[in-house]
Order: sequence, then structure tokens, then C-alpha cells
Amino acid sequence: MNKEEGLNINISAPNLISVCVDASDRGEFSGRLYQCYSQEPWLFENVVQLLHLMDKLYDCICYPQASTESRSFVKKPKEPSHKLQKKIPQKNILEQKGRVATFAIYVQYRQNATWQGEILWLENKVKQHFSSALELIKLIDSALGEYDI
Repeated sequence: MNKEEGLNINISAPNLISVCVDASDRGEFSGRLYQCYSQEPWLFENVVQLLHLMDKLYDCICYPQASTESRSFVKKPKEPSHKLQKKIPQKNILEQKGRVATFAIYVQYRQNATWQGEILWLENKVKQHFSSALELIKLIDSALGEYDI
């Protein structure tokens, strides 16, 4: 992991999201996910829901392109993809704040069945690079004081 000071993150990235954590309890957290394709936040009650919402967004906008196809025990018919239109300016999503913490997340790649990218903890103005979804979760947990890396 690479730790950087400052607010440098690609705010023009089509998949930039803001994760506003409103509650945190024993390693589980909940809150709101903001992205530029919806005026309303997407609510999540736990980490698994957050990851599903993020993956769904990336599949819908085809960015970043996944290097592997998702597997499942239950096959569901693929929904036809349609081009999403931006509804709010990118910079507006970074104005939202969580009650506990706020993170800007930019997933650059979806390779080897996981994600690589950058996370910016907005309250402390610290940026970290992550090389997996697990590492992303651990970084959020460490910021929330739930888990030490």
C-alpha cells in the first residue's frame, strides 16, 4: 500500500464514488453511496451490499471493464445494458459527508476477479492505493478504528 498526503484523486473518472459512512459497529458499517448517475444516494446496510452496489455500477457503465465474468450458483438472465447519463456534476458527489467518515473511491482496474484503485479519506485528507477489494475494506475499517493494518 502506498500512502499519500493531499486531495489528488481523479474527479473526472466516470466511476468515482463517494461512500458516506453513517454508522459503524464491530467491523460492520452502513451508509450512503453517491455517484454521478443518480441524484439520490444508494443506501447500503453492510459491506457486502456496498460491494454489490459498486460492482453493479461498474457493470452498468462498463468502466472499469471487468477482466473476468462474474460467477454465481444461481444463473440469472443478463439484463440488457443501456447507457447511463450523468445526472449531477462529479464534484457534487464529493460534497456529501458521512456522520462517521467519508471516502472518495476510484477503482482503476477490475483484474484478476478483484479491484485496484485509490481511496481518499476526506476528513483526514489521506490517500491510499489498494490492490484488492479486501484491502479496500481493511482500509475503510482502519479509518473507522475497527481494524489495524
